[in-house]
Amino acid sequence: MKKHYLLALLIGVLHGCATYQIKYADSYPGTTGQFQKEVEHTFYLIGDAGKSPMGDFNPTLKKFKKELEGAQPNSTAIFLGDNIYPAGFVDKDDDPEAYRQSKHYLNAQLATLEDFKGRSLFIPGNHDWYSDGLKGLKREEEYVEDVLD
Repeated sequence: MKKHYLLALLIGVLHGCATYQIKYADSYPGTTGQFQKEVEHTFYLIGDAGKSPMGDFNPTLKKFKKELEGAQPNSTAIFLGDNIYPAGFVDKDDDPEAYRQSKHYLNAQLATLEDFKGRSLFIPGNHDWYSDGLKGLKREEEYVEDVLD
């Protein structure tokens, strides 16, 4: 019986605290006009883009490349990791076929930057670590730097 009283009390308190009007800390002017400021810098972010069909881009990279082609010089493209699936940048001597595939996955992403006028940044993700840890990351870093000059 005591449980019913507590439940009724809880429902009463919650219902008493309910409001049906929007509350603002300060009065809202209600303007919906455009801002008069210019964009200083634009960031384009993409992650988990490390797998594309051989000889082609995956659909997401195709859209990303199209966006970057129209980007201004005051912009940055950031690749947020997992740049090479499934196991990072494989050493050429360890597995030539996996190396060729790793290189293709990275080349597909790098190709999106061909007509891009801004800066680019590659951040490693967990899959990028899977090929010899820091050694694999260093291989990936050196390859990206060589291609981007």
